[in-house]
Amino acid sequence: MVSMKYVCLVVLVIQTVSNVLLVRRTRHLNVSLPVVVLCQEFLKLFTCILIVLYNEGLDQLRRHVIRDWVTTLKVGVPALLYVIQNQLLFISLANLDPATYQITYQLKILTTAVFSIVLLSKSISKTQWLSLVILTVGVILVQWRGDKTAASTDNSSESSMTGLICILAACLTSGFAGVFFEMMLKNTGGQSVWIRNTQLALCSCVVAIANLLITERTFIATNGLFHDFQPVVYAVILSQAYGGLLIGLVVKYADNILKVFATSISIILSSLVGIFYFAELNFTLNFGVGLVLVLTSTVLYSAYPAKKKAE
Repeated sequence: MVSMKYVCLVVLVIQTVSNVLLVRRTRHLNVSLPVVVLCQEFLKLFTCILIVLYNEGLDQLRRHVIRDWVTTLKVGVPALLYVIQNQLLFISLANLDPATYQITYQLKILTTAVFSIVLLSKSISKTQWLSLVILTVGVILVQWRGDKTAASTDNSSESSMTGLICILAACLTSGFAGVFFEMMLKNTGGQSVWIRNTQLALCSCVVAIANLLITERTFIATNGLFHDFQPVVYAVILSQAYGGLLIGLVVKYADNILKVFATSISIILSSLVGIFYFAELNFTLNFGVGLVLVLTSTVLYSAYPAKKKAE
């Protein structure tokens, strides 16, 4: 029988790659990103509430989400960090060329491993550490497209130092938020993953509303809340919302580092989509070697876990 964690990981890879196709088709639409984020968080919240009501009843929802408001506020920590992370990534993209951005952001894999050791007291074998290094090198090779001309001809005043600081900070917030949420999921005290997802979605909605009011008041006053919303935008909202819930299942049944591996594989498959569907990339030696390294690293990490100490 196939393990649930591998089912979740495969579905996550499929969802991530298909999401690329949808997001790419919204590039030229003048929509408000904070509005899109708020819509997907509301959809996640609505879905989680329905699932909790169906499986556990209204009493459990009131008890764990409303009455246990202290725990709900704790879940607000990763919700806030994810919003900060998105803002940092926007700033870094404005100050770094895409290739440098993609390469540097893969450092979140290592930050996730470090925070897993510190917060979850996980033991990682030497082979797993090696697999993390191999994964990082592989993803760097895949993303290193040799596309230096665009960067050299762009003479805009990019602040490389600002971009570097922001993306390094984003790697830290990504690793900490993901592991912190994993820690809460695996220390539920009888609470289901859907209760935790409801708490996270509720906090995310509050943060997203605050972000919308702070950053998009002028845009909304001028264009309206759902300006330029087309069917593909609603498809993106559906994909993003349920992809977020899927990540919650992945860290419940697997762990956050395996989730990062799945995301890294998705990056490679997304690049393949760029080659064969969008005709944006050329298959290079770097790409082929990077693909082999990433696939090898996933096998090493899964096949050689740290040995449990005898009690």
